Amino acid sequence: MNPRSRFWLLAEHSITIFVFIFLVVFTYARFFGIPYVGFTFNPSDGEVIQVFGDPSPENSLQPGDQLLKVGSISWGEYRGNARRSFVEGLKAGQVVEIQVLREGQLLAIPWTLPGPNPKEFRDRLTNVWVLAYIFWLAGAATSLLVRPKDERWVLLIAFNYLTAAWLISGSISAWHVWESAILFRVVFWFSVPVYLHLHWVFPRSLGKIPIPLIWGGYLVAFGLALLEFLQVLPRNAYHYGLILAVLGVIVLLVIRLIKQPEQRRWVWPLIVAPMTALLPAVTLSIVSVLAEYPNYFGGALLALPIIPITYFYVIYRRQLGELEVRANRIISTYIFFIVLGTLLATILPWVGKNVASRQSSALFAVVSASLTSLLAVTAYPGFERFVSRRIFGAPLPLTRLLETYASEIAASLETSRITHLLKSEILPSLMVRQSALLLLSDDGRFLPLYTSGIDLVQAPPVRVMTDLHNQEGKYLPSPPHPGDLQWLRIFFSLHTNGKLLGYWLLGRKDPDDFYSQSEISLLRAVANQTAIALVNAAQSERLRLYYQANIERHEEERTSLARELHDQVLNQLAALSMNTDLVSDPAFSEKYQLVMSQLRRMVSNLRPATLVFGLREALEELIDDLANRVGEQMMISMEIPPSVARYDPKVEEHLYRIVQQACENAVRHAHAQTICVSGLLEPNRAEILVEDDGVGMPGQGALDFNALLAKKHFGLAGMFERADLIGAVIQIESAAGVGTRVRVIWSV
Repeated sequence: MNPRSRFWLLAEHSITIFVFIFLVVFTYARFFGIPYVGFTFNPSDGEVIQVFGDPSPENSLQPGDQLLKVGSISWGEYRGNARRSFVEGLKAGQVVEIQVLREGQLLAIPWTLPGPNPKEFRDRLTNVWVLAYIFWLAGAATSLLVRPKDERWVLLIAFNYLTAAWLISGSISAWHVWESAILFRVVFWFSVPVYLHLHWVFPRSLGKIPIPLIWGGYLVAFGLALLEFLQVLPRNAYHYGLILAVLGVIVLLVIRLIKQPEQRRWVWPLIVAPMTALLPAVTLSIVSVLAEYPNYFGGALLALPIIPITYFYVIYRRQLGELEVRANRIISTYIFFIVLGTLLATILPWVGKNVASRQSSALFAVVSASLTSLLAVTAYPGFERFVSRRIFGAPLPLTRLLETYASEIAASLETSRITHLLKSEILPSLMVRQSALLLLSDDGRFLPLYTSGIDLVQAPPVRVMTDLHNQEGKYLPSPPHPGDLQWLRIFFSLHTNGKLLGYWLLGRKDPDDFYSQSEISLLRAVANQTAIALVNAAQSERLRLYYQANIERHEEERTSLARELHDQVLNQLAALSMNTDLVSDPAFSEKYQLVMSQLRRMVSNLRPATLVFGLREALEELIDDLANRVGEQMMISMEIPPSVARYDPKVEEHLYRIVQQACENAVRHAHAQTICVSGLLEPNRAEILVEDDGVGMPGQGALDFNALLAKKHFGLAGMFERADLIGAVIQIESAAGVGTRVRVIWSV
């Protein structure tokens, strides 16, 4: 190891040890540095919160008393100087005069310090100081175990260590001993930029932050910490830092939910964890006030470790490897028992107080334990499935997996949709992390349709799969074949009508890399359904290609016929009119002009002549013809700015036909009052919108090709096919009573 690396490793370990010593010192101060005075108070207003022991009401402190002076230190001095302490120099057995305000009356109470006592010791034991060690452990684990040592690694360590430091110092800051109140505020100001910076960069950075801005933020925090140390800032100024940190983190998480939808499965745990951690404390505090029974705050502290555990888990989940699912289940179980414990701690004391008598207390305890066990057994599976679905990426419950998959693929006519269902829903639901789907090509080779979790250099030869055929559907604990198939654990053949289509290969499965017999049966059924779906998708794709070829052939025939009518028939009619004596006959001339007009309209419908001059001119002529045809029955307009942009003839032709079909549908079926064609034609991009105010199509919403075919809207389906032929995107939105919008977008 080079000296530079040795230096940084020493510094890394030294920081971990220093923070631990810091925690130990202030833990000692909490239990032995602060005298046991026999009461606790609110440092914000001086109200006595709790009095330990059993004092006489006449000459003793009582909860609700307002502290004015303790010994020689007044409340004003205490509030004005974070280094002045009520308890400095006090010893057990010493009598101190305490001045309080009780119900508007000023009282001077001679208070004898009781010294160490069980109740006060228990109160000091059950507090957030324990959580400081949890955060330190999370920081130490990150430092020692997590790699790479990148920006997130540094920030997560700082996040945990700083949080641990201000938690432990804050737990005794009310007493102003050992500079705890000053250190609490100083450390907290350092924490604010770390919290915001951390939530900016993980699990994926929201963008590059300018270096001056980063250093500026940390310098501002340093300046505020220095002012806090010098007691220049107001006493509660750090509250603004707390608000900034909390709101900043919330805003960053919300931005991630909106801008990075693929990161939502990583963001939701960070939102749920603090809510879960605070649930017991908040709930039990409210219930203890309303129901007037003791607040089990010590038990509520058991929920707090979920915060550092979740941060550690979310940021470095991918590095857990085979431990990932075990971690998922541990966290699910932890959250479940937090919720269950909160529920029971809320209900059972009330029931015991109001229902159970002394004679039936034993029976009540047995019944409560039985009901708790029954609730845990019945509710936990559903709760775990919910967590697995929403947080851990197992979207389908196993009991309905086959039924759901069958209903999904019944309407799937695309191979990509089938593979998406397998990769994103079926296999994650079964915790299968490695898989590949091989299809047998016409030339007798296997081609991967998809791979997941593996790097398949090349598909195995047919000979290899033939050798393994007898082991189909059997769990293979050891690699069945050297080379690229060492990861294989089980495979299934895909057959239809006795014809082999390919193989479905499955590898590592969490949590124990074992396939049970029930899972094998389920996977075999999925494989059989997949084979049928792939055949249907292949047939659908062939039909679609035939349909597209027909569209192209139909356009070519229309173009050829239009050219023949224009070059042959119209020209011959014109020549015939010059060589006949009937031209001067008004009746003949009228009929002749009618025939010529009809022929020109037919030619225009077959192949618009104005397409020679550009798409915009052709669309303008289309709108004019439609307007002349419908007369005053409806308003037809075009709002496309003049453009000289030209595209490939096929692109112009198909865009024209899409607009023509949309307009014809509006004229014939929509009963619209207005039709508007708008858009923009640019050199490398065209966007055209056709909208009407007609009756629309009931219950349609956003339409796609398969839905249109199912409902026999062949004209609309043809628009999708034309868009697909030129690589355009078409969107059709329609609803009853609000008309229809057809938008087509093409770009190079």
